[in-house]
Amino acid sequence: MSGALDGVRVLDLTTRMAEVAGKTMADLGAEVIKVEPVVGCDARTTPPFAADGRSLFWEAWGLGKHSVVCDVDAPGARDQFRAMVAGADVLLESFAPGYMAGLGLGPDDLAAINPGLVYVSVTPFGADTPDAGVPMTDLTLSAAGGLLAMQGDHDRVPTPVGYPETSFLGAMQAAADAIMALCERDRSGLGQHLDSSIQAAVMWSLMSITSYAALGEDFPGRGDDRAQVTHPEIAPGLRMPFIEPCADGYVGMTLVLGDQGNRGMKSLMAWVIAEGALDDDLAEVDWERYLEMLGDETLSVADAGRALDQMLAFIKTKTQAEIQEQAVAGKMLVSPCYTAAHLAADPQLAARDFWAEVDGAVHAGPFARLSATPIAFRHPAPALGQHQSLVDDLAPVRASAPSKVWAEPRGALFEGLKVADLSWIAAGPLIAKDLANLGATVIRVETEARLDTLRWIPPHLPHASPMSAGHPMANMNQSKLGLGLNFTIPEAKAVINRMIEWADVVVENYTPGTADRLGFGYERVRELNPAAVMLSSCMRGQTGPEARHTGFGLHGACLGGFTAITGWPDRPPHPPWGAYTDFISPRYALSALGAALHYRNRTGQGQYIDLSQIEASIHFLAPLVLEYRDSGQVRNRPGTDCERAAPHGVFRTAGTERFCAVAVETDEQWEALRSVVTDLGMVDDRWSEMGIANAEELLTGWFAEQDGFEAAQKLRARGVPAYAALRASDFYADPNLVAREFFIELDHGAIGKMTFDGSVTLFSATPARPWRAGPLVGEHTQQVMSEILGFSDEEITALAATGALT
Repeated sequence: MSGALDGVRVLDLTTRMAEVAGKTMADLGAEVIKVEPVVGCDARTTPPFAADGRSLFWEAWGLGKHSVVCDVDAPGARDQFRAMVAGADVLLESFAPGYMAGLGLGPDDLAAINPGLVYVSVTPFGADTPDAGVPMTDLTLSAAGGLLAMQGDHDRVPTPVGYPETSFLGAMQAAADAIMALCERDRSGLGQHLDSSIQAAVMWSLMSITSYAALGEDFPGRGDDRAQVTHPEIAPGLRMPFIEPCADGYVGMTLVLGDQGNRGMKSLMAWVIAEGALDDDLAEVDWERYLEMLGDETLSVADAGRALDQMLAFIKTKTQAEIQEQAVAGKMLVSPCYTAAHLAADPQLAARDFWAEVDGAVHAGPFARLSATPIAFRHPAPALGQHQSLVDDLAPVRASAPSKVWAEPRGALFEGLKVADLSWIAAGPLIAKDLANLGATVIRVETEARLDTLRWIPPHLPHASPMSAGHPMANMNQSKLGLGLNFTIPEAKAVINRMIEWADVVVENYTPGTADRLGFGYERVRELNPAAVMLSSCMRGQTGPEARHTGFGLHGACLGGFTAITGWPDRPPHPPWGAYTDFISPRYALSALGAALHYRNRTGQGQYIDLSQIEASIHFLAPLVLEYRDSGQVRNRPGTDCERAAPHGVFRTAGTERFCAVAVETDEQWEALRSVVTDLGMVDDRWSEMGIANAEELLTGWFAEQDGFEAAQKLRARGVPAYAALRASDFYADPNLVAREFFIELDHGAIGKMTFDGSVTLFSATPARPWRAGPLVGEHTQQVMSEILGFSDEEITALAATGALT
């Protein structure tokens, strides 16, 4: 079988900040040519390293690529590079904005050579922003994107994810957008420039935090009140279990999330009771209703606390494997915090044949399972210049470019695309949201009989009905049409069938088996509409012994390896903020979906995509998995330390609960830092143990007397990667977000005009145009049923009488 992007040629000039973009396109079948300077790309010298000195970072992200040496900085090589451009479909670069244009290789320059070229720029803040040319790192981008301030223990400085991967959020969005731009090029024959901002991508990874920003507020416990929060509580005086010790590590728990949390709590306590670990009087409590009982005081806080203490004591006697077995069987919202060693031995990953051996090394396997065009790893990361003959062999005519050229206005990127959005909460709706904002007609299906849990996530705008006023819900479902349909009513099948026949794309993210039971599993979709592309996204994938494992973002971060490596080495782990894997996996899903649509444009063939949110997210930690397999090393939590930079830290500044992140990766940046903090030592001392400790002490003292925003700006002006750790109330004044015009005003069906998050990527020819906030439940039912699906008024009335339309 061929890859979905077979015939697509990609020139990859990215720095390590965006290596993931080209690797993803190579996974999907594109010919990705890494264009490198004579000394090689910086990914080749990025840790972690194998025992023999090889960069495992490069081995992970160079997988499937080709390598040619062509130093675009050298005037004599630029003509050679322009000849390469003539035969290319996509160009990926992550230099400072304007750098390529200064070499005569900017988007307009290369469009004159190849009008079909999709030219993708991935940068920290995007072009035409105040700090466009300032070097940034994963730590400082986490601070600039608002993620850092949401993480870590409240009595210490915030901590980043324990392995530098923040920039991949932007690079993966850029990869998805590049592939979707190819879909538009299939129609028009023309390329365009894509300007992707990593900061904006991080903003889209904050779940509800930008919603607080829209109200001019900070998230509770992460503003001036940060130090006052010792631990979240279920009720006053009742500590909420979160990350808890077990016999051989830690587990993450969610005990208070709607019906799923209530049912999970009942299963968990049933296990404790069955093994005689709960007092007899507590065993009589209806633990599925414990929150309701706390509210009406039929269960006292003291008794609930006693029960939780006994439950946690019981958990301490159980291994991660025992807990996971029970959690899967009982649908408990409890997950072990896996390390790289656990990932390598995970029975679910093994059952799905996730791991892929390439030239003797075992890599993270396919990020998605495409039924017609499966991902394949063709060869290991190349040696420098290994495919130099390609420079001479590149054809001057793009083999995959359409012969026609669109002569009329191009319209929206996905104009005419029809999408049935049968998903809920975050990971699925975010996929369809991007399609809608790029011009697709997206029907979002929801029912009042079982409201989307996302509707209850605060903040809520002032309105009589909370279910109509949730800002996060409206934000993550931009530009969609709302159809109120109760799947459980038999008569709803007629609407589902009509929608499947209408759709080009079907997206769902329910527990495996649910779609089949409700009448929109892939076999039914293929029967009704063989040209449709269907994507199923769930936590563990559609197959395997743990396919039906129930969980949310915390559990994805635990099972995906993120939680175990994040936090302080002398304390329990502290997971990434929010539903972290729910914001990684949609970018992989969009890449797979865009590639499948590109393939369909060429062949007319639809297909099925099975995406495990955990499998996709593991790719962000791929070098650590290689490191474990190479040396057996399992990383501990580093706090704020990082082997790529010294100093690499988060420092408390003047003001209440204010912090600034600094990461110095080069000797030049060190000297720039010394020009501001003059007591720092010579560059030769930078990496010594004493030098690191001395720099930490000096910077702690210096920052304590500085305004964080002014200090960060002063350092950036000298070329030092630094940024104040933004919190929600800072977003609307951030100069880079303001220059980017990131926040946009949209109309909300119940509230009116409100501000929402804008685009990560700016498309030069087919811009994303969000037209309204997410719909109310069934807001467009009449329009969808009559104008789009073609039901008569009599049919609509009859269906409404059955309760199918809500």
